[in-house]
Amino acid sequence: MLRYLLVILIFFSNLLFSLTGKQESTDPNVIEINKYLKKSDNFIKSNLDSALYYSKRADILIGKLPEGIEKIDVYKTLGSIYLAKGNYPASLEYYMKATSINDKLLQKSPKDPLLNKNKIELISLYGNLDQQQGDFQKALQHYAEADKLLKEQNVIAAKDVSFLQLKILNNTASVYIKQKNFKKGIVLFEKALKINETYNDKTLNGSLYNNIGICHMEEKEYALAIYYYEQALKIRQDLNDKRGIAQCYNNLGKCYALSKDYPRAETYFADALALGKDIGNPESMVNSLESLTALYDETGKYKEAYLNFSKMVKIKDSLFNEQSLRNVAQVEMKYALDKQKENFESDLALKEAQNTKQRFRAYLIAALLIGVLGILILWIYLQKSKIKNINLENEKLELERKNLSLERNKLKEDIAYQDREMTSKVMFLLKKNELINSISDQLIELKKSAAAQNQNRIQEMIMEMRQKKDNDVWTEFETHFTKVNPEFYSKLQKMFPDLTPNEKKLCAFLKLNLSTKEISAITYQSVNSIMVSRTRLRKKLNIQGEDTNLTNFLMQL
Repeated sequence: MLRYLLVILIFFSNLLFSLTGKQESTDPNVIEINKYLKKSDNFIKSNLDSALYYSKRADILIGKLPEGIEKIDVYKTLGSIYLAKGNYPASLEYYMKATSINDKLLQKSPKDPLLNKNKIELISLYGNLDQQQGDFQKALQHYAEADKLLKEQNVIAAKDVSFLQLKILNNTASVYIKQKNFKKGIVLFEKALKINETYNDKTLNGSLYNNIGICHMEEKEYALAIYYYEQALKIRQDLNDKRGIAQCYNNLGKCYALSKDYPRAETYFADALALGKDIGNPESMVNSLESLTALYDETGKYKEAYLNFSKMVKIKDSLFNEQSLRNVAQVEMKYALDKQKENFESDLALKEAQNTKQRFRAYLIAALLIGVLGILILWIYLQKSKIKNINLENEKLELERKNLSLERNKLKEDIAYQDREMTSKVMFLLKKNELINSISDQLIELKKSAAAQNQNRIQEMIMEMRQKKDNDVWTEFETHFTKVNPEFYSKLQKMFPDLTPNEKKLCAFLKLNLSTKEISAITYQSVNSIMVSRTRLRKKLNIQGEDTNLTNFLMQL
């Protein structure tokens, strides 16, 4: 029956797989979201406005979906874009949205590798946000928390663990740079660079080379700094990372300015300024204008210094006034998003027809699942019946075990009774021997005063009583002892075949824990004779020293 159920289950599973195809989602919304996220990722290094545009389109679509991994990916991307644009409240809002969804999913699936990875990444992203706002202590706390979670988890793939560790190292070292702790920063950057040899992540390598260059520049090691900046620039040019290229230009310009090579420094600052304008990165432009102002002031070009300073102040003012203008910007953005949402909803209405086919497939899959569920319920019922039979069998075995236990206890009680009976017998024999000894002593005294013709008869009576005492006592004792300890003599003979009959008798008395005085009374030997016999017996039993007690040794046989 179970084999038949298994065949049916395999058939339904194969049919279900053929209908669903690959495990990748076929939902049009998910496909569209992934397309926008990919475009956003492509633009994030070269044009933040374009990256934001495609991420917001994904954000509009994602409202149609339940809370899942796709939403987390969109919110993380939007948070990073707003962080790059300097809109810290918006960045924090999206990071918190991603965290909220991820925590809910983790409660249902605490061992999910991707969700655990997301949790660590989000904590590190909070650190990046703190770092950009100048709260370095809080940033280090977030990086330390992420590193601790990374060490404690055991479900994320080893490759992902190492890569997350790389990011945390790089971020932590970046804070040390901003805290002017350049030597500590270099150690962490070089450690990350070594680990990244396994993965060869070019983007990360570009960031690491650039940061190591900053450390060497601050330590006035300009030749080394220029070398690392050029390595970073080469990687970022290959990746077309315009933000990174502008950063390298600014850093190379600063290095050449510090080296008094002003013409080359001016060229790099100008190139960085043009690139910052092109990608719409105000922070990069401020950095370039600030450096050009200092350069022109140093070289005596005060007019050019003033013009660049004015431009820098204007851009800085726009950044500082952003907080007061944020509400207006948010209203404008909401209006634009609502407009886009209306357009997209009309597009989605057209796509509903395509979803009808998907729904039919879902209904069919649901029906198949119900069928499989019915089979599973039947299988579970059969298993329960089987378990019930097993339980009955176990109860039967338990009852038999209890009966055996009762029989074993009864046997122990019988043995205990026999031990008590034998002890009583021995005590009886002791009393009997004492009586015979007493009578013998009285006859000896009587013999001294008896007539000569009666003395021989009294002596015969004494000898007869002593002889009968020896034979009866031992025979009666040995009968009871063998009954209670049936294997004692066979073990003794096997282990020590050279023992004499009298030595075997002594062993039996000692096993019963009788004292030397009691043995003397039973065997009608003196106490000294018994002590000598015990000494000889110890030698024959090969008992060395006084640590081993002769009686305990025999009682264990």
